[in-house]
Amino acid sequence: MQLEEILSELENNTGKFPHLALERAIQEREAITPVLLATLEEYKNNLEELLDKSDYFLHIYALYLLAQFRELLAYPLIVEFFSAPGEISLDVTGDVVTEDLGRILACVSGGNIDLIKQLIENQQANEFVRGAALKSLVVLVAQGIISREQVIQYFEELFSTLKDNKSDYIWTNLVINSSELCPIELKEHIERLFEEDFIETFFIDQEDVEDALQLGPEAALTRLREHPHYSLIEDTISEMKSWACFQQENRKQASPISFSGEDFTPSFNKSKNHAKKKKKMQKEARRKNRPKKK
Repeated sequence: MQLEEILSELENNTGKFPHLALERAIQEREAITPVLLATLEEYKNNLEELLDKSDYFLHIYALYLLAQFRELLAYPLIVEFFSAPGEISLDVTGDVVTEDLGRILACVSGGNIDLIKQLIENQQANEFVRGAALKSLVVLVAQGIISREQVIQYFEELFSTLKDNKSDYIWTNLVINSSELCPIELKEHIERLFEEDFIETFFIDQEDVEDALQLGPEAALTRLREHPHYSLIEDTISEMKSWACFQQENRKQASPISFSGEDFTPSFNKSKNHAKKKKKMQKEARRKNRPKKK
């Protein structure tokens, strides 16, 4: 299978997983990498065009393959791709953001966290993207690429300096990711956020934080190393082959299904949307009861 044939197989989703084409793409890493980089370069400032290409899929393969390749040149492209405001980056990548973007960023960063920091602190970027960027730092710690102390220090800076009145979700994610590292040094900051009602307890509550503190830093790191959600992308095929969008051909006779972005990954959108809805309800309820600032 020549490069042109590989790309032809990967360009659009047909409902069938392109196992052979991906195998050949991995074998042809040197030849296909410039094409994958060019794909992200083309669309990073033009995500609207992807909305009109409902079956287009090469950008998704590019994210995972470049992560597997540990391609440093992909790092700024991916950060810029996901820096778009609003939900458009989620619309064109399905659940990639909420499930694997943190791992992808960790893979292509080479341990340089400057661009990840920019994404975290970018208040124009989508809140789920920024949450994934926070997670990427924990992935890097879990994989021994950067130190726990480095991330704890940065998280402490965020607790002290981050200005974000748009979304409690960012504060909640900061607490969640801090807790994964046993946040002994950050305890006072976390307690303050709970006291000020900035944490969505649907996602994490004070008991969860206390459990993390009791675990201890070494045990916390050991647990992270063993958790697949904090691993690096090693094999694009195993990562993607079970996605729902590739099972459609097997179901066509029973129930014709058209492809949509919701099918990028197994079926996490329902739980994500449920969480967002509950979060919004909780926030509205709190705001009604929260005393006005003098």
